[in-house]
Amino acid sequence: MNSFRRRGLLTGFVMVFAVLLASSSLAYINLRRLREQGALIDQTRVVLVELQNLLATVMNSVAGTRGYVLTSEEEYLVGTAQTDAEVSDSLNRLRRLTEDNPAQQPALASLTAAVERRLSLNHDFVRAVREESPEAARRLVMRGDGQRALVAVNECVARMEREEQRLLNKRLTQADTDYRIAVVSSLITGGLGLLMAVAGYALAARDLKLRANESRILAEANELLEHKVHERTAAISRVNQQLRDEVAERDQAERKVRQFAEELLRSNRELDQFAAVASHDLQEPLRKIQAFGDRLAGQWRNDLNEKGREYLDRMMASAGRMRTLIDDLLQFARVSTQKQPAVAVDLGELVREVVGDLEGRLQQTQGTVEVNGLPTITADPMQMRQLLQNLIGNAIKFHRPGVPPVVHISGRLLPGPPAESEDSQLGLQCELVVEDNGIGFESAYTDRIFELFQRLHGRDAYEGTGMGLAICKKIVERHRGKITAASTPGQGSRFQVILPVLDAMFNNQVK
Repeated sequence: MNSFRRRGLLTGFVMVFAVLLASSSLAYINLRRLREQGALIDQTRVVLVELQNLLATVMNSVAGTRGYVLTSEEEYLVGTAQTDAEVSDSLNRLRRLTEDNPAQQPALASLTAAVERRLSLNHDFVRAVREESPEAARRLVMRGDGQRALVAVNECVARMEREEQRLLNKRLTQADTDYRIAVVSSLITGGLGLLMAVAGYALAARDLKLRANESRILAEANELLEHKVHERTAAISRVNQQLRDEVAERDQAERKVRQFAEELLRSNRELDQFAAVASHDLQEPLRKIQAFGDRLAGQWRNDLNEKGREYLDRMMASAGRMRTLIDDLLQFARVSTQKQPAVAVDLGELVREVVGDLEGRLQQTQGTVEVNGLPTITADPMQMRQLLQNLIGNAIKFHRPGVPPVVHISGRLLPGPPAESEDSQLGLQCELVVEDNGIGFESAYTDRIFELFQRLHGRDAYEGTGMGLAICKKIVERHRGKITAASTPGQGSRFQVILPVLDAMFNNQVK
C-alpha cells in the first residue's frame, strides 16, 4: 500500500513539473515574440514618418518650381538639387524598410514613378522658363500634368500609409495578445510552484508522522524515505528559485512594455505636431500663389483670352480649395495639440449659438432645426462647438434638391457601462442624436465617412474637403466617447454620439 502511494505521489509530481515546464516555455516564447513585435512596430512607425517626409520634400520642390515659374527669380530654385537628392535618399530608405513586405512593393513602385514624373515636370517647367519664356512655362503648368502627377503621389503615399497602419494595428494586437499570454503563463507557473511546495511539505510531514509510529523493523525504510523527502525539498527549492528568476524577468519585460507604450504615445504626439507644422509651411507658397494670381487678375485679366481667363479662375479656385484643406488639416491636428480643460457645457445653449451662426444658410435653404432636451456635460467647450457645427452644417448642406432641410437634435442620459466592462469608470453617459431628412448615403459607406479626405459626392455637387466627420470622430474619441451613423439613401441620416457626462480622467489627459 505504501509503495503504491509513493508511486502515485511521484507520478503527480512529475505531471505537475511537466505542466510547470510547459508553462515556463510558453512564457519564454511569448516574451521573445513580444520583442520581435516591438521591432516590427518600430519599423512600421519609421515607414509612416518616412512617407510624410517624402511627401513634404516633394511639396517643397513643387512650391519652389511654381515660385520660379511665376516670378523667374532664381532664389526659388535654391536647394533644388539637394531636394532631388533627399527624395532619392527617402525612396531608397523606403525600399529598405519595406523589402520584407511584398504587398508594399507595387505601391512603392507606383510611388517612385509618380515622384520621378513630378520632379521631371519641375525640371521641364524650369527649362521652359530659361530656354523659351515664362509664358511658355506657364502654358505648360496650365496643362495640369503637374497637378495630376502630384495627386498621383498623394494617392500612392495614402495607399502605403493605409497598408502600414493596417500592419501597425495587427502588430499591436499581436503584441497585446503575447503580453497577456506571458502574464497568464507567469501566474500559472507561480501557482504550480507554490502548489508543489505546499504539497511537498504536507507529504513530508505526513510521512514523518507515519514513520514515527511504525515498528523498528521499518526504521531503515523510514530513514530512506526521509532522505528522499529532503532531496525532493531541495529540488523544489531549486525550482522555486528558478521561478523567482523568471518572475523577475517578467517584471522587467512588463517595464519594457510600459516604456514602449509611452514611446508610442510620444510618437503619436510628434506625428500630430508634424502635421500641424507641415500645414503651416504650406501656407506661405499658397499665399504667394494667391497674391500673384490676384495681381494677374487685377492688372492683366482683360489682356487674356477667354481660355486664359478660365485658367486663371481655375487656378484661383484651386488655391482657395487648398487653403480650405490646410485650415481643415490644422483643425484636425489641433484636436490633439490645442486642448482645453473640461468645464460644464450646456449643450442646448451651444446648439442655439451654432444655429445662430448658420442662420444665413438656413434662410437660404428654408431649413429648420428642432432641439429637444439636451443636458449639460463636462467637456472641452470649443471642441463641442466644432462637433455640433460640423454635424448640423452637414445636415443642412446635404439636403435633397427642392426639399427644405429639417434637422432634429435630441439628447438623453444613459446609465454607465457594466461594472465588468473596461469602460466602467466612465459613469453616467449622454446620448446626442442628430437626424435629418437629407440625401442620405449607402450603409456600405458608414465607416468610410469618418475617414480623412473621404467624399461620397463630387466637389461640383457639394463643397467641402471631406474632413468634417473625421474631425468629429477625433473630438469624440478624445472625450472617450463613440460616434456612429446610420442612413437610408433619399430619406436622411442619423448620427449618434455617446459621451461621458462627468469624466474625471479627461483633465488628466489634458495635463
